[in-house]
Amino acid sequence: MDAPPDIRPELAERFRQLKPFDDAEVTLVQALVNKPGRLDRRQEVTVRLALNLSRLWVLPGRSGDVVVGPRLASFRERVRRLAHSMRQDRHLDPQRLGADAEQLRPLLLKAQDKLLSDHVGAFDREDLDRELRSKALVLALGGGGGCGFNHLGTFSVLESLSLRPRLIAGTSIGAILGMFRARDQEFRNEMIRDVSQSLSFKKMFRVLDSETRYAMPGALRLHLRTALSSFFVGDGGSTMSLRELAVPFLVQVTGVRRDAAKGAARYEEMFRREIRRGAIGRLLHVRDMVGHGVKLITEMASTPGALKDIILGSEASTDGFDVIDAAGFSAALPALIQYDITRNDPRMRALVETVLRRRGVDFLADGGLIANVPVRAAWEYVQAGRIGTRNASVVGLDCFAPSLGRHMLFLPLQRIAAENVARNRPFAQLMFTYRRTLSPMTLVPTPRVMEAAIRNGRREFVKVGPFLKKLLEPLIDHTTPTGTVKPAI
Repeated sequence: MDAPPDIRPELAERFRQLKPFDDAEVTLVQALVNKPGRLDRRQEVTVRLALNLSRLWVLPGRSGDVVVGPRLASFRERVRRLAHSMRQDRHLDPQRLGADAEQLRPLLLKAQDKLLSDHVGAFDREDLDRELRSKALVLALGGGGGCGFNHLGTFSVLESLSLRPRLIAGTSIGAILGMFRARDQEFRNEMIRDVSQSLSFKKMFRVLDSETRYAMPGALRLHLRTALSSFFVGDGGSTMSLRELAVPFLVQVTGVRRDAAKGAARYEEMFRREIRRGAIGRLLHVRDMVGHGVKLITEMASTPGALKDIILGSEASTDGFDVIDAAGFSAALPALIQYDITRNDPRMRALVETVLRRRGVDFLADGGLIANVPVRAAWEYVQAGRIGTRNASVVGLDCFAPSLGRHMLFLPLQRIAAENVARNRPFAQLMFTYRRTLSPMTLVPTPRVMEAAIRNGRREFVKVGPFLKKLLEPLIDHTTPTGTVKPAI
């Protein structure tokens, strides 16, 4: 299996080696949900532990990470054959894996014992069990304007299943809603109600409001701090930074090079001309601005080198970003929505200017231009060992898939998003697409409309709840005669 072309080079071989076992586990878990009771629990745990051990490459040890992948080569090849046959069977009957489980059990024990004897003092059986038997949930929240409010319904479903994310990555509206989910370990519906009741379009947006500094011009200026700062008060009364959130949080942003972005200079001049008009004149020309903006975005997305991938929160140089500023830049869709730092804030300006300089770009823009559902960023963060385990399931939530039933003005943007979602898809164990959403234009829904979006998200996502619950359950055999809980192997 080839690695996707945009993966970090040092992770390409790891992806190629481990991806087949991810896919096999997804196939097996879906079969177990569809056909319950067809495989003995002890045998099920054996097969799934074998898959987890096969994709184990780096193990968190007592004094740091320990590379164990190469030592598992022979065991991995034995399991690879089984994984291949599982992936090829679209109607897998779990019962047929019983004999394989019995054959794998002694090999699994031997491989684990060999790892422990080869790394005495580096890690023990408890460390190994923790990595193999527990799986972390990672969420990647897609952008799409008003379409994204369905994510709130998904948060509700996951909380009802006691499934809490260990990492969240978000783009655009996914970043804005993601910062609320990352604020606390548990999801609190009442906070969303408070936010919904306090928002208005007038509070959130201004038409052709001002010049720009770090972002490209947009017809609507997003005043995110004015609307949401009271919900993100950190130490000393200042706005929370990314590193202060309860759940690790990554924000997908796109860097734009002015010299490589076709039409950017022309559009900037058009914006300066329009902003000099009176308020009525601005309103009359907004639709033209949006039309030209969609064309500009399409040109930028098709121009090699115009756009660069930036993940805020992924390293020490960016995890000090104010969370509201990070989400605001992620939602700054060139020509349509503008977000910028115009306040007197030397610290944040220095952080932004450092990112621009290091990445060789002139503007920060909507992350959806380069990764509308940022599962690759989440997967790479996990593989770097940043959440304490590499045994994780990345769930991507796509709210902006092309649909002729949605506003036709956005179809070119949906196609751009669909292309980069397809590039990210291999990094997700589940890429979930909402079918019924609000319009992308519903940027500030009323409380009633917000509740409808939450219901839609909950109604659709609840269907995959049993699959996720099974995928993320601890791999422990509860069927011992005494009723005690002990490892299955």
